[in-house]
Amino acid sequence: MPQDAADQYFMRAALSMARRGLGNVAPNPAVGCVIVKDGHIIARAHTAPGGRPHAETQALQKVDAEAKGATAYVSLEPCAHHGQTAPCAQALIEAGIARAVIAYTDPDPRVSGKGIEMFEKASIEVTTGVLEKQAQELNRGFILKVTQNRPLVTLKIATSSDHKIALKGQRTKISGELAGRYMHLERSMHDAILIGSETALIDKPKLTTRIEGIHHDSLRVILDGSGRIQSEDFYVLTNESLDTRDIKAVLAHLAEKGITRLLVEGGAQIHESFLNAELVDRFLWCKSSQEIGPQGVEALNNLDITRIEEISGLKHTKTRMLGEDTLEIYERPL
Repeated sequence: MPQDAADQYFMRAALSMARRGLGNVAPNPAVGCVIVKDGHIIARAHTAPGGRPHAETQALQKVDAEAKGATAYVSLEPCAHHGQTAPCAQALIEAGIARAVIAYTDPDPRVSGKGIEMFEKASIEVTTGVLEKQAQELNRGFILKVTQNRPLVTLKIATSSDHKIALKGQRTKISGELAGRYMHLERSMHDAILIGSETALIDKPKLTTRIEGIHHDSLRVILDGSGRIQSEDFYVLTNESLDTRDIKAVLAHLAEKGITRLLVEGGAQIHESFLNAELVDRFLWCKSSQEIGPQGVEALNNLDITRIEEISGLKHTKTRMLGEDTLEIYERPL
């Protein structure tokens, strides 16, 4: 197999490992590491829940002396600074790897370029930029936190065929079982879930991830500009502590708490506030075949959801059938 093709093959394996950490490793990035020797993967690992230990050190622990002369494929430049642990770049050097293949350079100024420099000084061959775009997309939340002081924002809306999200004043089931399971999977890949006070009072959602075999606890956030919510189970942001109308301030506050990926679940006013602020990176629109009628609540108060691309600057990227429901996915280009 040509070297370029081999590098892409093994980097895909590293990215696949990294993806397992989404929603579980904040405030750190989700990183995957694959160690290859004589054309075979001898170890693989991803960042552990909570962000420690890192992928590289876990992979090295699985092979010990076998790492000497091997190639390490890492989805993000290995760290070069002393934090809670020693630098991963140094650990790879001491293990005796002969080559490092890196998808993209860490945007964190404490690291950026320094890990690569350490390898080069140790006479280790370095290849960068392998599947760079895919790696950046996977860790977009971490990149946004570092560069823009905010998490990645995924906005999720489930509507009836006539674009309503509920009957007025009532909790209303719209999506089917398969769509519901898909959205719980989305929850598991986000560090925090956010709703408004109206949704909290009417729907009383648990905002937990309920999929067999997946244990995940996101930070559950309620924006309560009217001071109606009292809860010890949710992280309630009021206008006394933070202007909840200022979406940029809300996102900066969550970023400072270490949140890199935020799922916004409603309701209509919250949806519109994020769209108006042009701070939505992914839009998940789950469409049901059922109709609610004139007594229903519009998905957006003053915006036409059918013009979502024009309104948001997002681009339609995928359609998925989830049982009888249709999921339309829109994303902001990198």
